[in-house]
Amino acid sequence: MRASLGLHLRPTTLDDVQMVADLEAAREPEDPRDPKMLRHWWTREPVHKVVKRLVAERNGAAVAFVAAGHDDWKVMPKRFGWIHPVLSQDVWSESGFLQLVETGEAWLRSEGAVLAVIRIRDDFKDELEAVSRRGYREVRRQRISELDTVAGRDRLLAGAEQSRQRMHDGGVTLLTLSEDKDPERMSKLYELCTASEQDIPTSVPIRTMPLEEWRHDWMEDPGVREDRFHIAREGDAIVGMSVIGYPPVRGLPWTFYTGTLSSVRGRGIARALKYETVAQAIDLGFERIRTNNDAANGPILHVNSEMGYQLVWPLIELHREL
Repeated sequence: MRASLGLHLRPTTLDDVQMVADLEAAREPEDPRDPKMLRHWWTREPVHKVVKRLVAERNGAAVAFVAAGHDDWKVMPKRFGWIHPVLSQDVWSESGFLQLVETGEAWLRSEGAVLAVIRIRDDFKDELEAVSRRGYREVRRQRISELDTVAGRDRLLAGAEQSRQRMHDGGVTLLTLSEDKDPERMSKLYELCTASEQDIPTSVPIRTMPLEEWRHDWMEDPGVREDRFHIAREGDAIVGMSVIGYPPVRGLPWTFYTGTLSSVRGRGIARALKYETVAQAIDLGFERIRTNNDAANGPILHVNSEMGYQLVWPLIELHREL
């Protein structure tokens, strides 16, 4: 496929993972894309998700990439599709960037999607202005925040100890997944995760994955380890979880998810779990941690603020009718 920026877009293969990761890394040098994690994300697509990826290269390096995808309409009848365009600053132009967007739109339209979703950082002004002129409108925002674990070390470790004591006094056990010997732990964790994620504020519905798909998505991610996967138990039930993903090659650790059952909210369990993950990250020697939360998710933003997370940049979600 010939794009207006004079580059040939072709379908990607797994051999392209490193060059696409490098292209993404150039956009965010402080948190460069990890190629092993990107490979996992490319290979984890289930039968209920359809994805198209195209790349253009020059002199052995990727200079343009566009991915688009959607859930199977049989399991997600609301026909939202997403587009992720990336154009190197070495060749960036508004027309070239919009060609990538249009390529994604055309494929989504051919798939029967009725609405396209793009997420762009607030500080990528040229990209935001380009898609806005094309008719995309902001629908909601997420907050990308960062925690300085060096400056906040003593305070964070003290907070973790206080939370542990509060959980102990309340009959809640904090442990890692590797320490949990319950043979039904995965099914219980799955029920917790899929139930709690439905409470996340969103404009695009979250599809509930089948157990085996969920297990592959989480447990085969190279950034996830069971000894760094923190859970809360009350009796036989797993009532909370919090996980930091640690890139195996490069990049910053990110909180992948924190959630609790609705029946235990208001007892500080999510806060205690987040403190456990941060205390472990400090012990492992990591100096910064990032997290991504919907701007309307008041409870978790309150916990983040208490812990000392600072806004790095908002992530803007924009929609356009196809």
